[in-house]
Amino acid sequence: MASKPLVSVIVPVYNVEQYLEECVASLLAQTYRNIEIILVDDGSTDSSGELCDQLACWDSRIRVLHKANGGLSDARNHGLREASGEWISFIDSDDYVSPVFIEALLGAVLECGCDIAAIPFGKPFKDGRPCVLVESLASVAPAMPLASLDVQRLMLYQALDTGAQWHLYRRAPLGVDPFPKGLYYEDLASVYRIIHRVDRVAVLDCCDLYAYRMRSDSIIRQEYRHIKAESALKIADQLYRDICEWYPDLAVAAASRCFSVCRMVFAQIPSGSICASDAEHDRAVLWSALRRYRAIVLADRSARKRERLAAFIASLGEKPFSMFCQLARKLGLLR
Repeated sequence: MASKPLVSVIVPVYNVEQYLEECVASLLAQTYRNIEIILVDDGSTDSSGELCDQLACWDSRIRVLHKANGGLSDARNHGLREASGEWISFIDSDDYVSPVFIEALLGAVLECGCDIAAIPFGKPFKDGRPCVLVESLASVAPAMPLASLDVQRLMLYQALDTGAQWHLYRRAPLGVDPFPKGLYYEDLASVYRIIHRVDRVAVLDCCDLYAYRMRSDSIIRQEYRHIKAESALKIADQLYRDICEWYPDLAVAAASRCFSVCRMVFAQIPSGSICASDAEHDRAVLWSALRRYRAIVLADRSARKRERLAAFIASLGEKPFSMFCQLARKLGLLR
């Protein structure tokens, strides 16, 4: 194993006692053995912290870090600072991975000569139901190296997801504390910046390497909070300015992604569930952002049909758009 690069797998842990063992078991089952598993207990209030310590007895490759609660970004950044590996993977503690997950992604970066490997998305499954993943490399198609500009375009149009967990990174492009503390949608805020630091990304067209648990209490499905609007607006504004500066040809694609995240959060604001003044303020500032992007998205034939439809309805005014969002929320179409 000394001749093989060490991969540090960082697993933020917060109140996931019912899922953690399955996640860790899938990591210990990896066909690529030279890994360290860093469990970052982010101030859990259930028995997750104690379970981390118990799981560390299973295998010497497991390390446990206990810290005060700081959120997902803070836990990832903390784990990265303590990691020893040349390569870094971030796995969510309520998910699990194929036994060839690390081998497939590491093989992709080494074969393609890239600093990052990515899969388009994980394989979603509802909590309580099984999820079948690939078990051998024979089921995984060869990776394709794509220029970072092309990867950015695919992410902006959401053909590639920005989830940090769908990637394997060489340590250098991550930099120091890559994930913004105190914001939601931290992957949208950070992954495009990391991609900007490399020339190419090795893309594996295989979602069946990662089981993505669809929990009813995920951030997207949680009750609305002001931090959602604050995060969406800050991230959209920064993303749009960065992409327009770095990749002027992707300005229209950036508008589509910014419209999408603001539309998603706008749709989550239910009437009467929070302080009316807060709700009205958030609704107003999000609507202002949507108005900024709607004409661009409507004219963009490359945008997702969902976004173009939403942009068309937004062009009719705030009231029709609010009705559209209420319907989307009832149908569970918030992504």
